[in-house]
Amino acid sequence: MRNIKIFFMSVLFLLSTIVYALDEVNMNQNNFQNFLDDFISKVELKEEQLNRAVWILETTGSKDAASLVGSLSSELKILFSDKDIYEKIVSFNKEEEIDPLLKRQIHILINAFKGNMLPKEILHEISTKEAALNQIYANFRAKIDGKVYSENSLRDILRKEKSVDLRKKAWDASKIVGIELAPKIVELAHLRNKAANNLGYQNYFEMMLDLSDINKIKLLKTFDDLKNKTDESFNKILLHVNETLSNEFKVSLDEIGPWAYKDPFCQMDPIETSKLNELFQDKDLLKISKSFYEQMGFKVDDLIDGSDLYERDGKNQHAFCISVNRKKDVRTLNNIKPNVQWMETLLHEFGHGIYDLEIDENLPWLLREHPHILTTEAIALLMGRQVYTKEFLRDFLDVKDEKIFNEVENGLKRRQLFFSRSAFMITEFEAKMYEDPNQDLNTLWWDLYEKYYNSPRPKDREDKADWAAKYHVGLAPVYYYSYLLGEVFASTLQKQLLDVAKDDNIWKKDAAIFLKDKMFSHGSKYRWDQLIENVLDSPFSIDDWVEECSR
Repeated sequence: MRNIKIFFMSVLFLLSTIVYALDEVNMNQNNFQNFLDDFISKVELKEEQLNRAVWILETTGSKDAASLVGSLSSELKILFSDKDIYEKIVSFNKEEEIDPLLKRQIHILINAFKGNMLPKEILHEISTKEAALNQIYANFRAKIDGKVYSENSLRDILRKEKSVDLRKKAWDASKIVGIELAPKIVELAHLRNKAANNLGYQNYFEMMLDLSDINKIKLLKTFDDLKNKTDESFNKILLHVNETLSNEFKVSLDEIGPWAYKDPFCQMDPIETSKLNELFQDKDLLKISKSFYEQMGFKVDDLIDGSDLYERDGKNQHAFCISVNRKKDVRTLNNIKPNVQWMETLLHEFGHGIYDLEIDENLPWLLREHPHILTTEAIALLMGRQVYTKEFLRDFLDVKDEKIFNEVENGLKRRQLFFSRSAFMITEFEAKMYEDPNQDLNTLWWDLYEKYYNSPRPKDREDKADWAAKYHVGLAPVYYYSYLLGEVFASTLQKQLLDVAKDDNIWKKDAAIFLKDKMFSHGSKYRWDQLIENVLDSPFSIDDWVEECSR
């Protein structure tokens, strides 16, 4: 009897110890959560102020807005440079029993702090220089023979013009901004490297990948695999493209260069049928986009109302989507013209928008965004590429011509292959630029062009800075790889959504419900690769994209 009493007393003591330990863990977590809530409230306010200032800058090109963006960006970064706060987060991260949602937030915070644990003067200088670059991009307008052209106008020339001389002038004009920007971007590259070195990284490229949960070796191996498995298809298509362009412009094959393509950076289908643009000339692109998303069950009225959709002086000539406050204030900037490129872009940017709008509002603020750029790009790219399907042309433009359907299908394959070469090229360019920003970057740019496009560089570019004309190199650094990973994911996702929709297209309510439940609502609750596995019930794979580009 005495032994039984001792046994029960031991059990009670053990249980009380466990309860005490759990109470202590809960108390620690509650204390940390209170500390976290206080810190995040400051970050949330500063991020919203910054996003509102960015919107003003991008829609007006205002010098005052550029100054404000620089200041607010610096202030936000400084919040993430407090050593005492960082050490407290790292210390709590060592606790054995932590709620999974809290653990995920801590991981995100640690990466954010790692990227900003720098002297305030460096953070301020980087922010100021980035804001100045933004202003130059927003206000720049190219000239041909003294006449000012918007980016839309230059692209119109490359899409339609038969005069080789004018095409060459338009292509050259699209690169002129690089001469002004190049020294400023090199200064930024040195500053970014200085910041990375200060944090123990070899350079900024490696730091950005690591802080985005991307393994550099795996990324470069994936790109090598994508290239090697599609080189045969690309080279066959390249020969067909060059022969077609040679006949169209009545020049020899060896005279064909980037001026002959339909966009300044050789990323689109170079021989896209003109009939495709003609289909959109008298169409209301906004109405079509609204119908597309409403058929899926997404409400986009507020998104449209908050967006800035048409071109004007002083406004950024590119396109983007911004979630101002991680709630329902989501906006897009576009410069709509009635052509296929802007039809694709509008669907693309609204794709980013619906993703942001469908993230669960009950998630902690830190988790109310996508886990990685590639997941939101996958959705945007998936939506945009629907324009190049016969099902989209059939349903939204009432096209019935089988010849156009075949041309569009072949064009989508060409687009994927040419764009992938651009992604390979820009990713390797950035990796090597950050290894040595003082090298001859224009020579590096064209060396990589020859490597990936299997084509000779254009003549007389030695004193240029063509690389710096690419917006992303200066202002969206170490980003471009995400587009291609997004395309690869989009190919697998398309296949999954068609199965879910049980139809020949994805603009069905069942497909949207699948996306909301399996992907959008989770925000950044999971790391990007875990989220993809949750969506696909299998790990990230290149197989479907390779198959699309090889058949």
